[in-house]
Amino acid sequence: MQRVTTERLPSILSPKIRLFFGFLLSIVVLFVIAGAISIPFYFESSSILYKFGADRQLLRSGQVMGMVAGGLLLLQIVLSARFKCLDRIFGLGNLFRFHRITGFIIACLIILHPIMIFIPENRIFIPFELRYWPEFIGLFLLFLIIFTVISSHWRAWLGLSFHYWCPIHRWSAVLIVVAFWVHVLSVSDTFEQKLPHMVAFCAMGICGLLFVWIRTRKLRNRRRSFLITTIETAGKDAVCLKISSKTRHMPVYTPGQFSFLTFFSSHISREEHPFSITSTPTENAGLEFVVRTTGDWTSKLNNLKQRERVLMNGPFGLFSHLKIPGKNEIIMIAGGIGITPMLSMLRYMADYKDQRKVTLIWSNKTRNHIIFPDEFQNLAAQLKGLRILHVLTRDPEFSGEKGRLDRSKLKRLLLDCSRSAAIFVCGPNPMMKQMRRCLVSLGFARHMIFMERFNL
Repeated sequence: MQRVTTERLPSILSPKIRLFFGFLLSIVVLFVIAGAISIPFYFESSSILYKFGADRQLLRSGQVMGMVAGGLLLLQIVLSARFKCLDRIFGLGNLFRFHRITGFIIACLIILHPIMIFIPENRIFIPFELRYWPEFIGLFLLFLIIFTVISSHWRAWLGLSFHYWCPIHRWSAVLIVVAFWVHVLSVSDTFEQKLPHMVAFCAMGICGLLFVWIRTRKLRNRRRSFLITTIETAGKDAVCLKISSKTRHMPVYTPGQFSFLTFFSSHISREEHPFSITSTPTENAGLEFVVRTTGDWTSKLNNLKQRERVLMNGPFGLFSHLKIPGKNEIIMIAGGIGITPMLSMLRYMADYKDQRKVTLIWSNKTRNHIIFPDEFQNLAAQLKGLRILHVLTRDPEFSGEKGRLDRSKLKRLLLDCSRSAAIFVCGPNPMMKQMRRCLVSLGFARHMIFMERFNL
């Protein structure tokens, strides 16, 4: 193992700096939304000139909702572009969550928009005439947005696998943006006026550039080309993949981050998936990823071969112990394969002989599902402050804690832990939500609970 110095690690912005830049970017977003809201007021359409009282207010409210939906659509593209600068401020997981929330807001606005427009016109249905084609484009846009939001928020419930959902979502987004601009530029004479016309085409140009940036991501990542060097079993239903750079150029990352991988193999489809990096930045021989192979797509990872090519986009994320002061106590709570970012942190701590107090609570189904059990014993021997507590849910012969993690177990296991400790939680989403509620109820500081979610 070749050691590196901390200067090779990407700099982690302090909470105050992240808050400052987050505030500035929020002001920019609000400025854009305010500009969109002002358009129906300062550049009135001819249709509103013949409306008075409540009808006028309803029509203008409907136009405002449409403009806000358009501004948020532009924001959606920015949120999905994976800009490193935004990741360093907000974290990619948080950006993706905001992307989903914003999609829901857009759907609500786009449903209310025609209602507000049609009520002043005393109209419920659009006459089936050619001259109303912009309205039919808007109707198509409405149904497409509703479909996209439903298929994204309830993909698991609908039984829609990621392999099919991802390209559908991607091309639906393209159609939504195109349909929106066609509808906006043709349904009202507002955008025939000079300034709104220029603003609309500038926004369209930004959308186009962002789409090009997103669609050429793989082309730009070709310099981040890796080869699979090792494929081995890491535990029950888990595989360990090790990759090395073809150009000997290793990415700079912090322990706990994740990357998107694309495998060029005849045994698996070429779609991106996010995986936590389990190796430590103190190693420069390659990168290691441990993946649970119980999904439709991940079950095929065992069929990968050595020397097959891998593209990497990343690393991303703010889930790292390095943003915590050097001697601050740490609590780690992992559910199954959620241990992977914490393994990277613990390996890094062992390399730098970080002896601070660390309590790891790790929930698995059985002892066979515990990855690298021997290495964790070695880590406990190297890190004198590390205490590993296993909780097994389906192993009746296990002598330790059994059953699902709940408030009573946490209270007992964390009895001697400081309530000001930094807590890192990673696992299935329902588990993380429950852990957060339980930890807060036990007196742990809410702002010191960090959770890693990067599901798409």
